[in-house]
Amino acid sequence: MAKEGWGQKDASFWKILSSAMELDVKKGHLKWTLTDLSRKTKITRSLIYYYFGRSKLSILNEAIELIGDQFTGQTEERYELWKKGMLLESMIRTREIYDKAPYISQFILEHRVQQNEVGDRIRSKERAFRAKLKSFYPNLDKDQIQAVFSVYWGMCFAPGMTNDGIERVVYFLKKILKSN
Repeated sequence: MAKEGWGQKDASFWKILSSAMELDVKKGHLKWTLTDLSRKTKITRSLIYYYFGRSKLSILNEAIELIGDQFTGQTEERYELWKKGMLLESMIRTREIYDKAPYISQFILEHRVQQNEVGDRIRSKERAFRAKLKSFYPNLDKDQIQAVFSVYWGMCFAPGMTNDGIERVVYFLKKILKSN
């Protein structure tokens, strides 16, 4: 379980991660350069190297790890929210990640089916989230877990989803989960 929250990273860090995913979507997987990333972010290559080293793949892997843990709530803070039944608060934090990295949905959808390190890491995050759902809702069968997974990810990626909209979906989701 990840320990560090997304809010503890600075704006430059997020700008680099978000822009790397955008470049990867727009130019093709790893067909961009660190110079492209530096120009796009207006952040020096030396700061990019400081945060991530010189590997484009290391930047994308960091994005998947950090953002994946936040999206799937694999942090201590997010587990605590779930234990307290505070799914709405957890979901709103997830949407804040989407707002910081708007290309994450395209990046995930494009790469989750790829048979490479990036695809493997994304699928691993998905499995961890399904396992989390099963641990919190042990009476759900595989299809029900997939349905909850789909609703959750849909809320994450739905353009224009407001906190009020999230609240309504979470309300209905909790009703359904309590009935099982």
